[in-house]
Amino acid sequence: MRSPAMPRDPLLGAVEQNIAESLSIDSLAEAGFLSRSQLYREFYDLTGHSVKEYIRRRRLSKALALIRHTDMSLTRIAQDCGFGSSQALCKSVKAAIGQSPSQYKAGEDEYFFPMGEDRRALPVAVAAETIPPTLRLRYYDSRLRGIEERALARLFAALPGYRGRVFGRNGRQKGAKLCYELYIEHGAPVAGFAEIARRPAVSCTFAKTVCPNTEAEINAAWDYLYNGWLVTSMFAVDEGQPYFEEYLHVNGRVSRLALCLPVQKKPGFHKIRLCRCGAMQFLVAGRSGADAEKAASGAVMGFLAAHSPRLAQTARQFYVSRAPLAPSAREGEGLRLVRADAAHYTCGIALQAPLELPPGCGLRLRTHPAGEYAVLEGGCCGDTEVYESVLAAWVEGMGLRVNTEPFAVYETDGGYARQDIRVKIYQEIQK
Repeated sequence: MRSPAMPRDPLLGAVEQNIAESLSIDSLAEAGFLSRSQLYREFYDLTGHSVKEYIRRRRLSKALALIRHTDMSLTRIAQDCGFGSSQALCKSVKAAIGQSPSQYKAGEDEYFFPMGEDRRALPVAVAAETIPPTLRLRYYDSRLRGIEERALARLFAALPGYRGRVFGRNGRQKGAKLCYELYIEHGAPVAGFAEIARRPAVSCTFAKTVCPNTEAEINAAWDYLYNGWLVTSMFAVDEGQPYFEEYLHVNGRVSRLALCLPVQKKPGFHKIRLCRCGAMQFLVAGRSGADAEKAASGAVMGFLAAHSPRLAQTARQFYVSRAPLAPSAREGEGLRLVRADAAHYTCGIALQAPLELPPGCGLRLRTHPAGEYAVLEGGCCGDTEVYESVLAAWVEGMGLRVNTEPFAVYETDGGYARQDIRVKIYQEIQK
C-alpha cells in the first residue's frame, strides 16, 4: 500500500509526520507559529474539524487501512497510529464503525477519512450560540431578485436609528407573492410589515462565515458552506433548526452578512467499496457554458417528457459527470469563484432496458463497461468534486491506477428532499 502525498499546509503535514506521537495543542501551535486560538481557527478553516477530532480520525483512518491491507499485529498498528494499546485501538474502531477489527478485516467496505487540504475559500467558525428572542416581520413581494434589500429598506425606514441585530431567511410563498422574513430585537409592531409575531430564542451550534453583501458573493458563500466545507467537515446540517443570515449594519447600511448554518456532528468516515460492477447504461446529454449541468439534465428530462413520460416519472438514478475545460477563475475577497463555463457536464438517467433514439434528438447512450470500480457512497451533495477528491485520495493511497474520469449517480427511492437522496461516485480501476 502506497502512502498518498503529504498535504501542502505545514500544520497538516506536522500531524501526518507525528501521527504516532503524543500530539499536543501547544506543539502544533508552535509548529505553525500560531497562538492556541489561532490554531483552532486554522483547523476549522483548513479541514472543517477541530484539532482533536481531525487527529483522532486521521489516526483511525490509517489504522483501518493497516488492519484491512496488512498482516501487522493490532499491537504494532496501535503503536504506529498513536493509540496507547491494542485495547484502546479496538475500542476506538468499534465506536467509529460499529465493528471489531477482525470483523472489519473480513468485510468489504472501506472506511476512510482523507487528509485535509489547503482549501481556504472563506473562514468558517463553529460555535454554540443563542439567537435572542425576536420579532418576526414577513415581507411579501412579487419579485424575487432584490427582495432582501427591499425588506431591509422598509425596516430601516420604519425604524430609523435601529441598532439591534437583524436576521433574515426565506419565508413561505403566499399565492403569487414571495416572502422574506426579518427577525429583529424589538418589542413593538413595525409599520409596513404583515404577519408580525414574536419568536423565542434559538440555541444551537452554527457554522458561520462572513461575506460581502452582494448577491453573487452571498450565493457563492452559501454554495461553499453546503457543497465544499460541509461535505468533508465533521458536521452535517441540523435539519431541526433554522438557518439565518445576519445583516451586519451601521446606520441602516449593510455591507456584510454572517451566514449562520445550523450543524451537528456526524461520524465523518467515508464509506468506500472496491467491487465488480456490471455494465451500466445511461441516456445522457452534454452541455458546456453557463448553467451547463442544469441545461444538460433539462435536455434529457424534456426529451423524456415528450417521448417517454413514464420513464421520466419512474427514474430513480441520475447520472452526472464533469470534464474540466481550460482553467478560468478569478480571486476576490478571499473567495475563489470558478466560472460556470469551466467544465463540460454530461447528465442523464440510468436505463434498465434498451431505448431507441430518434435521429437528431441531441441525446446519446453512454455505457460504462463491466469491471472493477471503487465506489464512494455519500449524502446529497451539490458539488460532487468534493467526493471525487476524497475517492481520488483513497485510490492513490491504495496504489491503484484508474482508467477514466469518475462519474456520479444520484439515487432516490422516490423522495427529492435532501435527506432522501444518496450519491455514489464510481471510479473504474485498471486491472
